Amino acid sequence: MNLQWSGGTVVPLTSQSNEIPEDDILRLVDDHRHLGELCDLLECCADELPTLPPAPVVEKICDALAGLYDQGGVTASPYPDVTSLYDAADPLAAVLIEHVRARHLADATHAEDLVDALRGSLNMAERLSPNMLGYMLRCFFDGCRQAMDCEELAILALARHRLTQAARSVLIDSLRGRASRRCFAST
Repeated sequence: MNLQWSGGTVVPLTSQSNEIPEDDILRLVDDHRHLGELCDLLECCADELPTLPPAPVVEKICDALAGLYDQGGVTASPYPDVTSLYDAADPLAAVLIEHVRARHLADATHAEDLVDALRGSLNMAERLSPNMLGYMLRCFFDGCRQAMDCEELAILALARHRLTQAARSVLIDSLRGRASRRCFAST
């Protein structure tokens, strides 16, 4: 599994052209697919508790999670800079931007907490209870999946007439894919 991040995708919904480039939507959905793979891996880890993956796998997971938050300015956030996506004067856009931004901030906070917990879990003296670690893992992957949905729905809502049919289909398929996995997992 590739746990490398592209460094974030900004979808320019305020550009002068009539249509949003499909490549931007494809990159965003691809970033979301990689993030979804990390969420799936973390969900498997939560399901296997109290057993943890081998230490090298935990380190790879921690490295991937660390890429989701600002480590003192060392790396850029992989999340799009939502402030440049929409016209902030539009009340709907302002509310959606705030929701996306809040979800990204929560994801980054959960990722940072998870890195500390997982790296501590390799040392028996610093190990959290399986219930606590499971809760932290679930907070991250549930929140992350919701953030991806929120972001893609925001693009569909705010760029409705500027998306090509192909770009719209890519976003809808991405949302549908995550929704079907949730429905399948809950049955």
